[in-house]
Amino acid sequence: MSRFQLFLRRLNIRVCLIVVVCGVVAIFLLMPKIASWALTTMDIPDTQQRQLRNLRDRGHVTNLAALDLSLMTDEELLLTVHSYPDNTNTICERKLRMGNLEDGGWEICDDKDVRPTPPCTIYSFGINYDFSFDDDAARYYGCHVFSFDPSMGIAPDRFNRSSHIHFYKLGISHQNVIDSKGWELKTFSALKQLLGHRDNLIQVVKMDIEQAEWKTIEEMSQSGQLATIGQFLVEFHVVSDSRDYLLPRLKVMQILERAGFKKFYVHKNTYCGTLVRGFPATRTECYEVHYVRR
Repeated sequence: MSRFQLFLRRLNIRVCLIVVVCGVVAIFLLMPKIASWALTTMDIPDTQQRQLRNLRDRGHVTNLAALDLSLMTDEELLLTVHSYPDNTNTICERKLRMGNLEDGGWEICDDKDVRPTPPCTIYSFGINYDFSFDDDAARYYGCHVFSFDPSMGIAPDRFNRSSHIHFYKLGISHQNVIDSKGWELKTFSALKQLLGHRDNLIQVVKMDIEQAEWKTIEEMSQSGQLATIGQFLVEFHVVSDSRDYLLPRLKVMQILERAGFKKFYVHKNTYCGTLVRGFPATRTECYEVHYVRR
């Protein structure tokens, strides 16, 4: 092989190496743009992008107080009922979970301006034989906890679980009545009167009463009792998508906002998973919403 031929071979090798290196550099520099293009054009179909845009436009997450809910379309009502209780609109710098990590436990805002301090009172509606929230709240905050559940058939009508936890086989409702199951139900103000708390601030109210929360909260507003509550922990149950069902329930959420309550923590109960039209992922029929009023 002549020197000239050897030179050409070496030149070709060097050119090939330069081409390869340039190609690698070009791919490296273009990779972010290629990935972005792939995500926007392949991984997220246009129909899903439209669905998300529609959800963001029509599913309100805050500021219900300023809206005329009756003017909402059926779609707006549905998207908002499943958006509003799933998003917060205030910050609690420290939350402490009282009770079980899963079902039965609830968060209390421990910020200095709203934390329960003795002498303090907590109402806990809906026990179902699980006192874990009540036990922890009494133990760590030193509050007297009044526990209510008319469905606990084997429990005495009234007993002291401890020096700070007091159980009553009574339920809360929008009226004072004995229902078809034989359960004795009372309004929030009637219960406060019964316990000698008529003019007292109730630092925390926890409420899980299986769909009875809607009319109960409405009555609490009408009787002026929402102003006597510091933190309100409630499970909202949404089990229908008809307009006649959704509108009054969204109005209850609006009532709470107008009463000065803000959402510092929300949680979707996984036991109630469901699909909802207009949402890209699984929702729930049970929203655990934690409110604070500052």
